[in-house]
Formats: sequence, C-alpha cells, structure tokens
Amino acid sequence: MKTFLKQHSLVVGLVLMFLYTWMLDLSNSGVLPFKVPFFVILTLGWGFIFVSLLMTWLTLGRDKMTKLFKRFFIWRVGWKWWLVAILLLPALRFAAIPLTAWLTGVPADYSHPMIRDVVPLDAPLLMLVVPWIIFEILTNGEEMGWRGYVLPRLQAKYNALVASLIVGVIWAVWHLPKFFGTGFNDELSLIWFTVAHLALAILYTWLYNNTRGSLLLVVLFHAAGNTTGMFLPVQFAVPGGITQNVEIMLYVIAAIVVTVTAGAENLSRTEERQTQE
Repeated sequence: MKTFLKQHSLVVGLVLMFLYTWMLDLSNSGVLPFKVPFFVILTLGWGFIFVSLLMTWLTLGRDKMTKLFKRFFIWRVGWKWWLVAILLLPALRFAAIPLTAWLTGVPADYSHPMIRDVVPLDAPLLMLVVPWIIFEILTNGEEMGWRGYVLPRLQAKYNALVASLIVGVIWAVWHLPKFFGTGFNDELSLIWFTVAHLALAILYTWLYNNTRGSLLLVVLFHAAGNTTGMFLPVQFAVPGGITQNVEIMLYVIAAIVVTVTAGAENLSRTEERQTQE
C-alpha cells in the first residue's frame, strides 16, 4: 500500500482533497441530499491541510510531514517579498476599477462593497479589514494543498511555468461546485475564470519559489487578494459586468511580466524551484 501511495501520491492526494472539500461545498449549495453543520463547513479549507500532511506522512515519513508543516513559519524572506504578498493582488484588483471606468466612460460606484452583504455590522470598513484578513488566514487552507503539496510534485517533473499552468487548471476545476446555483454556467465565464487561475498560479509559484517555499507568504498573498475582493466592489463597480474581465487581463499581464523577467524554468533568477521533499 505504501508503495502504491508513493507512486501515485499526487493523484491520490488530489482525489482526497476533492472528495472532502467538494462534499462540503455540494452539501452547502443544496446539491447533495444532506446538510453539513455550519461549523464543519468552516473546516473546508482545512481539508487541504489534513490531506497534505496525512499523505506526506504515509508516503515520505513523519520528518517530511513536519518539514512541510514548518513551511507555514518561513518568514525570513526579504522585505520585498512581504510587499509582494501584501500589496500585489490588492493593487491589481483596485486598478481594474478605475481602468474599467476609463474604458467605458462610466463612473465607478464604490458605495456598496461586498463585505456589507457578508458581515451585517454597521461598523467603519477599516475596522473590519484586519479581522477579515485574519479570518481568511485561519480558515483558508488551500495553499497547503496547491502550493505545499501539489506544486512541488509537479515541479519535480516539469519546469515552474508548466507546473504552474497545471496547478491553475486543477485549481479552477476545484472551484466549480462553488458556482452551482449562482448563474455561473456559461462557457465564456468558465473560460475567463480558468484564464484568471492560470495567471494567478504563475504569480503564486513565483512568490513560493522565491521565498524558499514559504506557505506563510502565499497564504498571506491569498488572504490579501480575497480581502480586497470583499472590501472593493470589484464585481459591481462599473455597470456592464466587465470589471472582472479587466482585472483578469491585469493578472495575465503581471504573469507574462513575471515569466519573462524571472524565467520559465524556475520563475526565479536566484532560487531553485521547490520540488517534492
């Protein structure tokens, strides 16, 4: 069994991640004939952590599992990578709004950020930013799966760019149950969504490889991007629904710049790509 798991660790790990997280998502969306308690739904992201650590322990041993977990605590990476983790995605998401307004000639509407629909508290927005980003960090375990477990195994076989694109496709497919019943069902939307995750996967790999595989930095990167989406009306800023498409094009431009400047082999000029332990 251990030999089988070791030979197929990537596939088995992905199947287990999808089974656990999709079950919770499909239950929450009403597709499955049973409901999972809300407190269990909050552990959805932790499924990536459970599976990644379990599979690493079963296939590589306890020491490698411990080393993988310790990637959450790699913080001495240089100040510029902290700036990338905290500011890059917020800057790109924010830039999409005035850019769309300029392209369409329609003034941007900042009056109703998404956080007001999610957190029904009559509190100043700035007071909610830190609690929300902490919530994102604590509940979103995706990065242990995508960057901590899947990416290193792919980078052991392919260059950083190809590995990133494969992760991007898997990552986009994983999100599909979240859109059941939301109107996200046309082919063009699916194409845009996949393009976004292909570009983002390149940016995540660039950050991960250049920080010696710091899960802390990519978790912060993810949390900063999600938090920005909650506090800026990215989806609804300009009537017509094209703001997100402009945002995705900015991701693509950033990914191209990173690939050209850092190189497709490692997405880094100074560090080796992070491979399976």
